[in-house]
Amino acid sequence: MMADMDNNIFGLIASFLFLGSVIVFALVVKKVSNISSETMRKIVHIGVSNWWFFEIYFFTSLWYSLIGPLAFILVNTLFTFLDWGKAIGLDDRKRNYGLIYFPITLLILVILQYQGLVSSVACTIGVLVMGYGDGFAAIVGKKWGKKKLSFPTGGKTYLGTLVMFIVSFLVSSIALVAYTSLPFGSILGVSLLVGLVASVAEAITPLGLDNLSVPLLAAWLVEVLV
Repeated sequence: MMADMDNNIFGLIASFLFLGSVIVFALVVKKVSNISSETMRKIVHIGVSNWWFFEIYFFTSLWYSLIGPLAFILVNTLFTFLDWGKAIGLDDRKRNYGLIYFPITLLILVILQYQGLVSSVACTIGVLVMGYGDGFAAIVGKKWGKKKLSFPTGGKTYLGTLVMFIVSFLVSSIALVAYTSLPFGSILGVSLLVGLVASVAEAITPLGLDNLSVPLLAAWLVEVLV
């Protein structure tokens, strides 16, 4: 019992130190490289998704696991609605809503995992597809994407959608290889389907709500198929 308690406390401390480091890193990169606010937001987005590994390897208590996402939701809500983001160049309130939606998704997946409703591998894929897939899709699409999709979803591009598909496929494949004993053909099929569904959902979901739709759809899909 004491060992579990120590592990949870260590995980909590490590989580906040890690997330603080992600934010500081993004701020430094923005200052040194003069990157756009969107790129900075996505650097934080990609970094924060890695918190899930802390959740997997350190936390054994649901309540300790929920502290991080709840804190993220509170801080990001204040950050968005009190316009704190303007101080660091994140002054697009509508785009900042996604900063709230992502930790809400983490909260939902933590609960589903601890209740045994969704497997750990399904939750992992859901989080990382959103973190890495959406993050890199936005960065690459904004910088090099020329042709925009016809959907009214915030200027997303064909290149960004392609990156979303490729990264989602790779993330799913790696996670399934690492955490399951599925045969290669099944891993390939599931990963392709996750990549397709995630990229379509990301392309058509407006207003930052893809931070909810994409990870939850990906996790559900893996749970059903694996």
